[in-house]
This record gives sequence, C-alpha cells and structure tokens, in this order.
Amino acid sequence: MEGLTFRKATAADTDRIAEIIHGEPGQEATAICGCEEGARAFGMAMVRLPDSPQGWQRTVIGEMSGAVVAVLQAGHPPFELQVTPQLLGLALRSLGVSVITAYPRWRARMRVQVAPPGGSYHVEELHVDSSCRNRGIGGALLGYAEAEARERRHRLMSLSTTTINPARRLYERHGFRVVETRTDRAYEKHTGIAGRHLMVKELS
Repeated sequence: MEGLTFRKATAADTDRIAEIIHGEPGQEATAICGCEEGARAFGMAMVRLPDSPQGWQRTVIGEMSGAVVAVLQAGHPPFELQVTPQLLGLALRSLGVSVITAYPRWRARMRVQVAPPGGSYHVEELHVDSSCRNRGIGGALLGYAEAEARERRHRLMSLSTTTINPARRLYERHGFRVVETRTDRAYEKHTGIAGRHLMVKELS
C-alpha cells in the first residue's frame, strides 16, 4: 500500500500501541471485564507492564506520513495469561471489586481458546486505527507477516478470532481457513459470542 511503511517498535511507541489495541475494546473484552471502561483500562495497562507479552518488544508498527496507524504482534510463542500477584494487582486497579465477577468470565474465555499448531507462525494481534480502516492496511500487515514467516521457513501461519469477527473475511481472502471452532455455553452467555475459530494458512 502506497505510503505505508513498517518498522520494529520502540519503547516510545508503548502508549500508541496500547491505544490501537485496547482504545476501543471489542465485544469479548468488554463482556469479560464487565464494562468498556474497565476493558480499556486493563488492556492498556497490560501493554505497559514491563516485559509485557503485548509490549513494544513484540510489536511491528505500521506508519503513514509519520503517524502510527497499525500494530502487528506475530511470530512469537503464544502467551498464556497466568494469574500472578502482579496481574491480580493490575486487575484490581483496573476493574476494582468487579475482578471477582470477571474471573469466571475469564475462565470461560480460556475454554474457547484453541492452541495454534506447533511450529506455526502465529499472528497474535493485528489492529488498525479505526480512522484508517478499509484502506488495505490490514491486508498489508498480513502480507508483512507472511513475508516474515516465509523468511523464517515456517510452513504454516495461524491466528485465532471470535466467531463474529468481520475480519474473518479479510483472513479468508488472504488464504486462511477455519480448521477448528470451540464453543462454550458460559462464554456465550457472558459475551453473546458462540466461540472462537482457529484459522491457518499453509505456505508452499
């Protein structure tokens, strides 16, 4: 895409990364945290944690005219959110006492998570600023990810998404297909979403 460039993120990009990933929480995150404000606060604080699994060290930035418009986190071992004292403190600061009610919703979320195939190049996060969507930036991010996957000699790419995410059409246009779907009654009750898909793309 003309004018779009990519670079590795630096620590100075942390706040912008947090804003793009969590500034507009989706239906799943909002439901699990109990409200949009809580989801935003918790997600943005997660990015800012030292050595965060969503931190700048794992991030590629998409820029246009010097402005950060997109974020890609891919090619790293998928992270599992562990309940640690640090994380509990973060949740309490972000969600307050509602963290108690959020815990069963988080457990339901974990039940619909599908582990990526071993050895795959996994796309963990792919986000475009809302003011710049529908301009081909998401496809360009997938192209960047695929080029890196091929350079590293991966034979498979993978990603996970909710069953209602309209971005599934973008992934399918770029060669991804659903290989597994997990649903859970409690997850659907809490979020209004049936479950999550694991999608893969084979690299020839």
